[in-house]
Amino acid sequence: MKNTLNTLLITVLSSFVFMGGCLSKYTSVNFDYPTEGSIQTSAITSTGTQTFGETVLTSGLKAELEKNNTSLDLLDELKLKSATITIENDSLANFDNVEMLELWLAADGMPEVLIATKNPVANGVNTIALDVNSTENLANYIKATSFTYKVKGTNSGPLAAMSLKASVVWTIKASAK
Repeated sequence: MKNTLNTLLITVLSSFVFMGGCLSKYTSVNFDYPTEGSIQTSAITSTGTQTFGETVLTSGLKAELEKNNTSLDLLDELKLKSATITIENDSLANFDNVEMLELWLAADGMPEVLIATKNPVANGVNTIALDVNSTENLANYIKATSFTYKVKGTNSGPLAAMSLKASVVWTIKASAK
């Protein structure tokens, strides 16, 4: 009788563990969250490593989470999926004088964090798909009311003033309401 009760108890506990795993699949929300920012740069005559420009964006994460049946307090994880930088103001312009490019993220008094890079930058292109450097959960940065994308890099020659577009896609994991 004691063995039967132990077997039954183990079976019941195993069922709860299994069901918990199944339920988490139905109570989680996973989706991509795209952001875009325009960055105006000044003409740069000096060469070397420097900040090309930055933009401050207002976070739309709260509204996006609500559209997907979740909320900021249920956000479990936000990681960088992809990032590109494009020259927008001149279709013939390219990154020929740029040797290396970095995309940094900052928000509300938190330290800047490097999230993506490209080194070396290919000649003749006006759009660069950056290599994702960050595997960190960056939810606190994008949860902030506003956040900043900053483009830094190394140039080997002068750069004309540019209008850059940073297109960044985040992967979100959250619990459903």
